[in-house]
Amino acid sequence: MIDKNAVARCFGKAAASYDQHALLQRLSSDKLLQYLPTINPYAMTVDLGCGSGALLPTLAERSKKLIAVDLSFGMLAHAQVQDHHQLAAPIYWLNGDAEALPLQSNSIDLCVSNLVLQWCDDLATPLIETSRCLKKGGLMLFSTLVAGSLDELAQSWAPVNRYRHVNRFLSEGEIKAALLKSGLSVESFQIETQTMHYPSVKEVMLSLKGIGANYVHKKDAKLTTQGELRLFKANYEKLRDNQGLLPLSYKLAYCLLRRR
Repeated sequence: MIDKNAVARCFGKAAASYDQHALLQRLSSDKLLQYLPTINPYAMTVDLGCGSGALLPTLAERSKKLIAVDLSFGMLAHAQVQDHHQLAAPIYWLNGDAEALPLQSNSIDLCVSNLVLQWCDDLATPLIETSRCLKKGGLMLFSTLVAGSLDELAQSWAPVNRYRHVNRFLSEGEIKAALLKSGLSVESFQIETQTMHYPSVKEVMLSLKGIGANYVHKKDAKLTTQGELRLFKANYEKLRDNQGLLPLSYKLAYCLLRRR
């Protein structure tokens, strides 16, 4: 079971630094919104896992009302002090869990979630919850990480010790099985790889810690020794590319679903 309180704390601590390090999230949200049909404004839109609120300005242009939901009080507090008062749609802030949405059934027209659902125990659960909240014909648009993400980290830690240092992500088959369980019809499903590049191992790790994504499920309590850390860094250094940079790869699934 994922410790949701620990996840919320990690993201809350990273709220102030989040936007500085959230390059992948910005690239992913830009790609995700390309799948959103251009229609008349959605009456009620939910930004599920709103984080710092980066998606809100774009969603406000396409919605009459917005609900910004996040598991982390810290993230919600940070998002609320951003300059959202000039947005085209009013925003309602809600602390909530994607696996138990505090929303009425048949109440929303669109739910958008960018790189959030990998923090859930079972992907089918938030999809079923979203389906419950969607009106007939309503849309669920989300991105999530797929097995193979952060492979450079896993590869560099593997010879060091047997402990878990990288979260396990669902395979493409497991994601499709969750989509089937949700009862929602799949209008689009695409998988792409996005590789980021950093000048040092320290910058790689800061890119994760800076957005609060440094929580590892079922991580062993044993502390990493300095010797193990040096070996990990040495292994990672072997991955430098022709430009002298260190890669960190993410495999992302982009999904557009509709309630029949």
